[in-house]
Amino acid sequence: MKAINLIKVFIASPGDIAAKRNEVEETIYRWNIENTDNTKVILMPIRWETNAIPTYVNNSSGQSVINKQIVENSDILLAIFGHKLGSPVDNYRSGTIAEIDYFYKNSKGEVGIFFLDEPVPQILAEEYIEVKKYRDSLEDKGFYGTYSKDNIRRFLTKKVNHLIEKAQNNLESKRFDLDPISYKTSSAINKKVIGTDEYFEDNLDIFDPIEFDNDERLLLIYAFMDENSIFSTDNSTYRKVVQWESDNNLRSYLSDRVFDVLEKLSKSGILKEEYDSSFDEYPSRYILISEDYKKFKRYFLKNEKKISVIMEKYKAPIQADPFSNLDESDLPF
Repeated sequence: MKAINLIKVFIASPGDIAAKRNEVEETIYRWNIENTDNTKVILMPIRWETNAIPTYVNNSSGQSVINKQIVENSDILLAIFGHKLGSPVDNYRSGTIAEIDYFYKNSKGEVGIFFLDEPVPQILAEEYIEVKKYRDSLEDKGFYGTYSKDNIRRFLTKKVNHLIEKAQNNLESKRFDLDPISYKTSSAINKKVIGTDEYFEDNLDIFDPIEFDNDERLLLIYAFMDENSIFSTDNSTYRKVVQWESDNNLRSYLSDRVFDVLEKLSKSGILKEEYDSSFDEYPSRYILISEDYKKFKRYFLKNEKKISVIMEKYKAPIQADPFSNLDESDLPF
């Protein structure tokens, strides 16, 4: 019999998007089917309407009871907003916001907030203004996204991995009486590729579609062309990639997904995570270590024609000049 870890996912939302709550629950069950065998984790969807127990508590609101019973004991909170913010409760603009705030303050779990990107019915236009205000208030916190089933799946996978790492970290700390450690990714290149540059080329083909995805390949080409081996997780990396795409007349293929690509290359061991503090939840930067960077650089210098072919695939369409075929005699001046 396998030991399984249970992770509770509280689904929060205003009442106008009950169908999306059902969709999230189905996505969680699908995640279990696809991932439980490998991760030894099963996700349990938690909803106030199915998991809260009717209880009378003197001088306490229904929202307070829900928070104490099920929100506080959840491991992940996943909130969705549509075109309504919800009904005010306990000095909060909505019950969903009250749940998010309570969870954030009282739990060490993971929070994800998602907003629907759908046309707003005219009848809900005024109410949607409040949703936009709340979304804008989250800008500095940086923890919201656009709702889709794929985004929910990615969020769950990422947060489950983080919870597993945190549990392993705590276990190691207790076993050896150590401070919590920061997990760093060792270089997969040095594991796979030892010795000469020829050995590197024979064993790690950047242009092999099986070895590397298109976006991974393009990021490594960017690192070579921009002579960059350090990728900060703030907006500076994004801005540099956008500038590189502009300078080379490329579509925004890489900039649209750059942080996902960095994470992918980190998981595969190509990049190394660095943290400013052992208490940081997320890496401050990703590093292509010096020896690996030199190997990549020599490799790309020998394969510049292949780089040109790859770059051509991502060229932005040339905008036609509307006045190019206009005869001067047709001008009004």
